[in-house]
Amino acid sequence: MYKFMPIERIKLIHQIREDIIEPNTFYDESNLESRFLSSLESIQVRSDNYVDSSPLVAEKVDGIKGELVEHFISVASDLGTFDLAKGHIDRLFNHLLADGATSEKDLLREGSVEFYKVSRFVLGPLWSLYVDEVFSNGDGNGVYLFAARDATPIYWAAEGILSSTYKHSYSVENSSFVHVDWNRWFMGQEDETDGGVKPLPFDHPLMKTFYGQMGFGNGQPVKIVEPGAWGSAANALRTIMPEQDFELWFMFSHMPQYIYGFLNSHAPDIDPKYFEMINDTAEAVPKAYRRPTTLTVDKNKVVADLTGKIIESPYIKTWSWAVNQGAYDAGVDFAAGKRINVRDHVQQIIALSKLSQQGQWTGVLPRNTLTWTEGENWKNNWKWGKIPPLI
Repeated sequence: MYKFMPIERIKLIHQIREDIIEPNTFYDESNLESRFLSSLESIQVRSDNYVDSSPLVAEKVDGIKGELVEHFISVASDLGTFDLAKGHIDRLFNHLLADGATSEKDLLREGSVEFYKVSRFVLGPLWSLYVDEVFSNGDGNGVYLFAARDATPIYWAAEGILSSTYKHSYSVENSSFVHVDWNRWFMGQEDETDGGVKPLPFDHPLMKTFYGQMGFGNGQPVKIVEPGAWGSAANALRTIMPEQDFELWFMFSHMPQYIYGFLNSHAPDIDPKYFEMINDTAEAVPKAYRRPTTLTVDKNKVVADLTGKIIESPYIKTWSWAVNQGAYDAGVDFAAGKRINVRDHVQQIIALSKLSQQGQWTGVLPRNTLTWTEGENWKNNWKWGKIPPLI
């Protein structure tokens, strides 16, 4: 009989009521879609997810769309560039209405289905293969750190791979999986979209405990698994913990000569702007809360404070669950033997992006968000050399 691997799960996410709905962790690949629909039905009837079932009118639709655009931008401010959030929601609603949605209940349900499909079949296969590569390079007795919010679907893809009934050869025994809200705000990194507000300083009284809980400073190697971009995590660790043994794994790297990028490595002949578009498409899937900027103590753990950050929207709450369920199910698919060719899959996503440019709903953005304007200076001033796993 297959035995689950002894992996410690450490959840460093602020627990506020039941606002963040986690995926159902099914253990096999049979009937995943029907199970998703059954779970969706249960979630929809929750009192906190109530939406009107009366016929839609144009003014109501416009109001819902406007609120959703605001929510998406509040979660990821760069989705406000090039009207990407607005276009994303417009294309989705045009598709749902053309497909027969006549009430808010229809919009909620069918929107959940769309984001589930994007997560499971478009982004999920890449997330799963990416995680497989990280696991395949492990030797156990370490920490795997998945930084919420953007790496949350990747975390669930990893759980889907490992929690299935299929046996794996990964050396992840005696390892810890840390799912934590750890963003640029807690890495000392500013951004032009932050409105000039400064990130939390490293000498903040809770920062040492926060970093220790994540596995830093404890003598263990840490593998950081992120969608990626510029390497704020590496800069922070090299600055405040120069002796810390860690690896930084990115789905896409703006600096592949210094920081490993999965897409850069597996499809080197494709223009990196498309990798950025894929990462930004992942950023554009619904997320249940805005970026936390302060720390608090919750059940004797230091966590990022989500007070006032939860988005009180049945759409965002349910759709973000659908994304994470799709990611988990993609991991189960991978464990069952379903594989992709990275380059071919990226080309398919590029084709979907071009259809989005024509106004079709595909779940993929028509282009990338505004690239960080200080990125070239950051790259030119990089002083840390190659970051493992690059050598």
